Parts: sequence; C-alpha cells; structure tokens
Amino acid sequence: MKTPNNIEREINQIRLRIYEETKDMTPAQRVERVNRIGEVAAKKYGFKVVANARETMCEQEYKKRLL
Repeated sequence: MKTPNNIEREINQIRLRIYEETKDMTPAQRVERVNRIGEVAAKKYGFKVVANARETMCEQEYKKRLL
C-alpha cells in the first residue's frame, strides 16, 4: 500500500527526472517536448488537440447553423 510519504517520494522522483530531462533545453525544445507528449496522449485516449477551445466552439456553432 502506498502511504502519503511514499506517494510524495515518488512525485519528487518524477519531478527530478523531468528536471534532469529538460534542464538544458531551450524554451522551444520544451514546447516541442510538451506538444509531442500531448500528441501521444491524444492518440492513446482518442481526443483531439485544439489550439483554442473558444474558437473551436465558435466553429462548431457555425457548422450547426449551416446545416
């Protein structure tokens, strides 16, 4: 069973791992990394990544009106 101390220890290990992976990256490289992770998650779970939810909602409303 995971205790709060074990959970906190695991979270800290994950934070350190991410820090080590990203500490020498430029901001553009970090953005690319996050986008790549998001694309993998989107494929795995079947959701669509959009740039702006409000714009997407407006587009959906516009399409409904056309039909």
